[in-house]
Amino acid sequence: MIHQEEKNQSIELQRHLLGSINLNDIENKEMGEVERKNYCAIIFTVFPTLEKDIKQFLYEQLMFSSNQADTWEKVIFGRGTFNGMDILLKHWQGAANEHIENLKLKEENKENFIDEI
Repeated sequence: MIHQEEKNQSIELQRHLLGSINLNDIENKEMGEVERKNYCAIIFTVFPTLEKDIKQFLYEQLMFSSNQADTWEKVIFGRGTFNGMDILLKHWQGAANEHIENLKLKEENKENFIDEI
């Protein structure tokens, strides 16, 4: 049985072999800590809508590619479109999850402070 981490590494390798980037290739070195927290908070607020839209687009792209692509080039192009949307979805999911973790840490710190008093 393949573990999630092995599956993710396999997807990253496949993307690289096919000439695509993955999330590990994209680092937010330009953002400071406060800026990153603000970014994650903003993404968290709109992520449910983004996720719904992108999943609908992914489905539509899959159906279009499988039903309408009459050449291999069209299939490959459609897979590239699908890959790009999947990368964005995972990127924004990560930012939303990071915001949730930040909230948990903030709550834990508040509880620890109260315990010390």
